[in-house]
Amino acid sequence: MAIMATMARGSFFKKAASAALAAGLFLCCALSVYADKSDYADIDRLYSRKGDESIYISEGKFLYNFKGDYPGVTICGYAGDSKTLNIPNMINGRDVAAIEKDAFAGNKRIEKVTFPNSVKSIGNNCFNGCPNLKEVSLATGVSTFEKVFCDCPKLKSITFPQGVSSIQDSFKNCTSLSYVKFARSVTSIGEQSFSGCISLTQIDWMGGIVKLGNAFDGCTALESLSFPEGLVLIDGAFDGCTALREISFPQTLLYITGGFTGCSSLTKIELPEKALFVNEAFNDCENLSKLRHSDATSISDTAFKRCPKLVIEKENHFMSRLLKWTALVAIMALAGFLTFRLLTFMAKNLTQKKNMTSGKDR
Repeated sequence: MAIMATMARGSFFKKAASAALAAGLFLCCALSVYADKSDYADIDRLYSRKGDESIYISEGKFLYNFKGDYPGVTICGYAGDSKTLNIPNMINGRDVAAIEKDAFAGNKRIEKVTFPNSVKSIGNNCFNGCPNLKEVSLATGVSTFEKVFCDCPKLKSITFPQGVSSIQDSFKNCTSLSYVKFARSVTSIGEQSFSGCISLTQIDWMGGIVKLGNAFDGCTALESLSFPEGLVLIDGAFDGCTALREISFPQTLLYITGGFTGCSSLTKIELPEKALFVNEAFNDCENLSKLRHSDATSISDTAFKRCPKLVIEKENHFMSRLLKWTALVAIMALAGFLTFRLLTFMAKNLTQKKNMTSGKDR
């Protein structure tokens, strides 16, 4: 009996030990899961996003999947808390090819973002509403920006690298943005790209721009503009730029179909000789007093509404060309006359010398 009691007690202690071990393992797992969730507090929200089938997390806490239109990895979020966001060019041996829409929208921590050349696409609203974003370093892989960096009130400057071709609705209401530089590859700047950028004072075009859409409305700090050669169309680009005083148009400009309504600081405009059509472009420019254009330019009745001080000067290019040709002919005639007189003088001197030489020989 004593032996059996001893065996029963041993079995009890073994079962108790096994139960305690199992409880300990369960507690460790639970604490581990809890720790993971606390480290990546945004994971549940990101995982529950409609349409996401599988999301993985990289060592750098980037959330990614393989669903994009581009081969490689698509980043769809960030579970870290770093202020500097260096987008990797590779994750687990695969190129980072795209960033999904809304991936970093509303992130309050990010202050700086750097992109690698491997990224070919940045989704809509990707960085919209990031209140502390101050610096963006773009790479050469992305050709089109659409609705990407709107409502970032601390972003101060942006430089577009060679390879970017079009910008649309991407930096609206970036109220601290003061400087923008466009690469020569940028040919189109579309609707509301920089609308409401009330601190913008300098635009560096670098050439290449062919079409300007309704892009810089309400940039109330902008005082002067010098457009690059190659620009053909301005369509509602600078409405409400109340500080704008000087505009220099390129000779390539053909059409202005809106663009400078409400620019109350403008006082004079000289359109290029080749400009063909102006429509609804300078309404409500209350201090505009002088407009000069060629006789080839067609100006609609709605181009200069409510400009009470305006005096229009039409340049007659036929007369201008006639005067130029007349001056050229006169210069050529004078040059011919002077050449004739010089040759006559030289021939006379030569004849006199010959005569004197002949006299000595005799």
